[in-house]
Amino acid sequence: MRWWSFGRAAAVDKADRQEAARQRAELQRLASANREAELARQAEDLQALAHGGIPVMARKRLTEQAQDPMALFTSDLSPSELGLLRQNGYRARGLVAGSAMYHVGQPYASSVGDCEVTVLSQAYDNAMDLAVRRVEQEARLLGAHGVVGVRVGLIRHEWTEQTIEVTVIGTAVEGPAPAPARPWLCDLSVEEWWALHRAGYDPVDLVWGHSAWFVLTTQVDEFAVRSWSNTELGHWSQALGQARIRAMMAVKKRAQAVRASGVVGVRISHRLDEVRLSGGEGGVYEREHHNLVMAVIGTAVRSDTARPSQHRAALMMLSLADGRLAPAGVGKADLDVQD
Repeated sequence: MRWWSFGRAAAVDKADRQEAARQRAELQRLASANREAELARQAEDLQALAHGGIPVMARKRLTEQAQDPMALFTSDLSPSELGLLRQNGYRARGLVAGSAMYHVGQPYASSVGDCEVTVLSQAYDNAMDLAVRRVEQEARLLGAHGVVGVRVGLIRHEWTEQTIEVTVIGTAVEGPAPAPARPWLCDLSVEEWWALHRAGYDPVDLVWGHSAWFVLTTQVDEFAVRSWSNTELGHWSQALGQARIRAMMAVKKRAQAVRASGVVGVRISHRLDEVRLSGGEGGVYEREHHNLVMAVIGTAVRSDTARPSQHRAALMMLSLADGRLAPAGVGKADLDVQD
């Protein structure tokens, strides 16, 4: 082999090394740019979440979906509910969701008598407000009129009693008329919502209230629990009533703020936790006390006096799942029974 063939091979090898080095440098540049873009997106997400907004990618996805009339939609509605929507000029646009992980501040309770733990009550209300408003933002980006079948999940995590997780999810629907500036939300089924609409009512918004009520166990309570005869635990009955009244007052205040005519589909639930007082001595600090959290949620509705009522007797269907009677959303004249 002549000397010039060795020189040519060396030149080719040098060119390959230079190309490989160039490709590595380009990959490092792209990786650095992607990393910076991701960090910038995360910073923008954190800023949006800090102001009650939704992440950047969610806004982009929903905006693109709203601009495509043939976009694929997702829904947790039943086939009959989708059919009822389409029959009346509405259509499902997609699932919308909102969530919030909320830290609870240091709660304080009285060692003298019962009291409301305002820090915990406000934490539940604030976390719920963040999640609901994020659902509303997603529905607005989709151009939806409202959200039906809203489901609320609320968890106090066992790994830390100072963290609350709220998740709200429902199906955004679009109607034949122009969408309102603020979509409505309701936790009613499509059949229930349509029955209200025919009767001249429209949903306005979800309304809720929470009350965390501290129940101080007394010596009288201990005697009553150990009693051999049937007797009402009056202290507990009073605590349940106080917590429920305060939660209902919060619901009423929210309904009045949106100028609602009433609240329908109200659901009441509660959670009970054992707690011990700390920081003192005596019998009261040795007993097990309780914290009662009362939650009330419903749909605020407004009467539309300009729209004539089209209410007809709705066909009641018996659910084989839970044995509950519910309106089917159609009147007897709408049925087509075939033998």
